Amino acid sequence: MDRRHLEYFVAVAEQGSFTRGASSLAISQPSLSHAIAFLERDLGAQLFARTSRGTRLTPAGEALLEPARRALRSIDLARGAVQAVSEGEFGQLSIIANTLWAVDPLARMIGTFRILHPGVRFSVADPARRSEVLESVRVGAAELGLVDGRPPVGVLESRWLTNHELLAVIPPNSSLTGQSVTFEDLLTLGLVSTPEGTALRALMDERLEEVGRPSDVAVETAHLASVVPMILAGAGASLLPQGLARAAAEKGARLVRLEPPARASVYIVWRSHGLSSLGHHFLDVTTNAVLADRSEEDPGRP
Repeated sequence: MDRRHLEYFVAVAEQGSFTRGASSLAISQPSLSHAIAFLERDLGAQLFARTSRGTRLTPAGEALLEPARRALRSIDLARGAVQAVSEGEFGQLSIIANTLWAVDPLARMIGTFRILHPGVRFSVADPARRSEVLESVRVGAAELGLVDGRPPVGVLESRWLTNHELLAVIPPNSSLTGQSVTFEDLLTLGLVSTPEGTALRALMDERLEEVGRPSDVAVETAHLASVVPMILAGAGASLLPQGLARAAAEKGARLVRLEPPARASVYIVWRSHGLSSLGHHFLDVTTNAVLADRSEEDPGRP
């Protein structure tokens, strides 16, 4: 078994089929099948089972997946350490964050770090559901993740980054007037949100529970990018973090402060004893920069 066999195995597991796995690796499917067959003979166990819907992991394959990911990351870190000395390269960081926090603060964090270390490459994944962030970091699919709300104590460690004020985003011709509105006021317009389990919906649901109106959403869309266009078209209103809210205002939406104010606390998470030296350096550089930027805006932690 070598790095190539593990890389091929992980590709098939993540893509769900040999065809898509071969495409992602830019190799032929017969070559991929041959390599997986060699790995199965070497381990003495079948790793994949073919179904009518594609390929699924056997129990042996499921047991191998996380150690294989860790082994590949360790190899990459070893290669990165050598490159750091010989070429000034630092390797790659994988991060998972939903769009709300990828816009801010993650974009500024990556920008700050790459100005200092242009040799570092980043891959940023967008989870389908909020819970996927913690799970992806826990199993090693991503090294770092950004979430709102303090994560539960366990195998993951976390560090507070910032508090984001949530602003009411309403149609340009809304009947609501004034410099502030209550959450109940927004309900008269109807809420536009993403489905249950997403980060935006979690922010909405917290406020809906507070006013005794659980799941009272007028327009539920799986496309976060469609929330603002729907507001502009008069379909309803929403709550968005400052960065996305200001971008909505540039397109014509009205921004109004919520009374009482609502805030979302953003944390960065990583596996205990599983963070690379590059990950540690990224944390130290970027979280200090974020805290410095937010020192006046966020006088107190959650």
